[in-house]
Amino acid sequence: MSKAIEEWAKRPFGRVITEEELKKRSHPAWPYIYFNPGEPIEPEKVDEILKGVIDVHIHGAPLGGWLPGRPTMVQTCIEASEAGMKALVFKDHNTMSNNCAIIIQDFLNRMAKEKAKTGIEFNPVEVYGGIVLNETVGGMNLKAVKTCLGYGKCKEIWLPSLDARHQKQAMGVEGGIAVTEGADELTKEMKDILDVMAEYNNNKKGERVVLSACHVSNEEKATILRYIKNKGMDVKVLLDHVTQEMTILNPDEAKEMLDLGGYLEFAECSCIPWAGMQDWIIAFDYSFALIKELLKEKGPRQLVLITDAGQPGNNPVPGWKMFIKTLLAQGVSESDINVMAKEVPAELIY
Repeated sequence: MSKAIEEWAKRPFGRVITEEELKKRSHPAWPYIYFNPGEPIEPEKVDEILKGVIDVHIHGAPLGGWLPGRPTMVQTCIEASEAGMKALVFKDHNTMSNNCAIIIQDFLNRMAKEKAKTGIEFNPVEVYGGIVLNETVGGMNLKAVKTCLGYGKCKEIWLPSLDARHQKQAMGVEGGIAVTEGADELTKEMKDILDVMAEYNNNKKGERVVLSACHVSNEEKATILRYIKNKGMDVKVLLDHVTQEMTILNPDEAKEMLDLGGYLEFAECSCIPWAGMQDWIIAFDYSFALIKELLKEKGPRQLVLITDAGQPGNNPVPGWKMFIKTLLAQGVSESDINVMAKEVPAELIY
């Protein structure tokens, strides 16, 4: 059983909401004692920074259609194009998404040509996808990974989310997909997938694919990172939304993952409140304190900003604008935002 499962069993308010924070937040004058809105930020500054942003973790309908009201992939891509974003990587828990990305890219390119005939400039965002190794695709299915890579526009292989053993344990359910055997040994399936990814990244075209750890336990993530480091493999590892309760890292864990070569995602929908988050733990103070602590001690080169948006009430482009505004207001520099939202994602997927 993972450390996180043990901590959740002991803490009724999760791994982030400490007794000290709970005491502060339950004070009758809480908003007036602790209110700190940050620095005022002009919308034009936010719009300027958004140009060239790469979001490597985003959702949209009809994929993920089990959540009615999601913005469509097409709608999101048009809005991202108009905002001047550079690239999007769509994720779906149940199926590959890069085949849809190919279709949408073709549509956007045709749209640009039609607009150009009337003198309207339209620069299509680059659209990519990947595959999540849940039971719907056969779990740790090497053939599914090879097929997805063969389609093209595949930028990420996500380990299991809904079907991860770690998530099943948190839900009190038996089973689930593990990527380790014992404390420090990867499964054969995990090793085989890493071999295929490393071979894919060793190509003359410059194509890249990234492993995203998704909802596996922190112990499993560390084992993967150590294996890759010891083998000298050309596979970069993203750790999904590291301040979301299911996948949260404490500061010591975050620094350990960075030292092992991991890249940490900070997600808009896990860091700041949004319209449909009433049932989520949004650890605002913890999220931005951790971002600033890591920037100070480790720098921005392994930190990645994403939205994980595309839920009902959380459209990606408005989500990005709110995220950028909040980061600036909380004292994160424009230069660091540019590294985390543009330069580092570009190094991962190109």
